[in-house]
Amino acid sequence: MGSNEMSKHDHVLAGLVFSLQAAAMQQMGKIQNPMTGEIEKDLDQAKGSIDILDMLKVKCRTDTPEELLRLIDGAVMDLQLNYMDEMKKPAASEDETDAEKEATPEDPKDDVEPENDPEAEG
Repeated sequence: MGSNEMSKHDHVLAGLVFSLQAAAMQQMGKIQNPMTGEIEKDLDQAKGSIDILDMLKVKCRTDTPEELLRLIDGAVMDLQLNYMDEMKKPAASEDETDAEKEATPEDPKDDVEPENDPEAEG
């Protein structure tokens, strides 16, 4: 195998990098969860994914093709910048959460059957 060729393990590592990068972007709310179609944000999980990639970057410095090292470096840098961007944004406030709840009010009268409804006469 030539020095520029990637081994089976290098391909697996590249796949892991792409997977962790996509997971972190999803956890930061930058892309939709493909299972639900929803935008979800969990910055603690995102930090964990970024930390794993950062650890791989350090541990893989020897005996790893330069191309793969650049891929890992770029993924970690991109995710760290996006993470800092998300940390600067204000968290969803209680008022926003309450406003969302008020958008779909539940009327207790909707649960009353017509024959038991005190307002219904006749």
